[in-house]
Amino acid sequence: MPKILTDEQIAFYHERGWLKVENVIPPRSIELGRKVCADWVDRTVQGWVDEGLLEDNLAHLDLGHRLTVAWNEAGKPMYQRSPRRQIVSPELFEFMSEPNVIDIAEDLLGTPEVFMHGVFNLRPKLPDQRWTRTPWHQDSQYYPSIAQVHTLSIWMPLMRVTPENSCLQVAEGYHRGDMYAITEDEETGFLGISKEERALIAGIPVEMEAGDALCFTQLTPHAALPNKSDAVRWSIDLRYQSIADAFVHEYNVEIGGRDKGFIARSEADPASVATWQSWERQWKGDPYSAY
Repeated sequence: MPKILTDEQIAFYHERGWLKVENVIPPRSIELGRKVCADWVDRTVQGWVDEGLLEDNLAHLDLGHRLTVAWNEAGKPMYQRSPRRQIVSPELFEFMSEPNVIDIAEDLLGTPEVFMHGVFNLRPKLPDQRWTRTPWHQDSQYYPSIAQVHTLSIWMPLMRVTPENSCLQVAEGYHRGDMYAITEDEETGFLGISKEERALIAGIPVEMEAGDALCFTQLTPHAALPNKSDAVRWSIDLRYQSIADAFVHEYNVEIGGRDKGFIARSEADPASVATWQSWERQWKGDPYSAY
């Protein structure tokens, strides 16, 4: 029996390649995610102050506006647009370990043996900032050696998202095919689908509330719409595989596959489930700016 999803939801995911699950992330986890974002903004903005790009760290501004104002006043410096090593913390680990999210992974992977993939992203989408706009892509294009291995992505906004402030759009049905040829987007440098092939994709914008989760496969094309609002759109995305797949297939260690991932749930071997301390040890020795 499914833990949290209905049979109809599971069938929808497998038939169409995506699924929106409403009101599944508890408020405490949303607040943890927002704290991860706020702590990263603190460090990023203070770095610009330390470099002499800003006189004030603008700590009085809220999470929706502080990064945008600071970035503009600092002269639009480059920063880590998909931070990972910088956000490793007990709060992030607790967010990643939210039981409801792992229940979704168990239901959609079809196994209680769940591995948290080492690729995760905090995404700040600034208003009218093209550099952070993710083009049409498949997640498998970042780990092509395992393109056909079922890897579940779960994307979670930390506020309401609409076509106005950069919700995601998905293309359903394409997950049954092969991976597209990998193209580097000329504008952003992100990997993705060629302009010619993008033009043939019909996207479905997915409006969401904080607390909803958007699930899709490693082969499901998706993209972020432009942020036309006046506030940063914040989200965190995680990936899951079965433990069997995680430990049989090779990973591209440059993007952190297995060596930065951890066992999130195991009925067969509960003692193997990671703790914050065991996951933190995997990062020892990595420079703060790495990955």
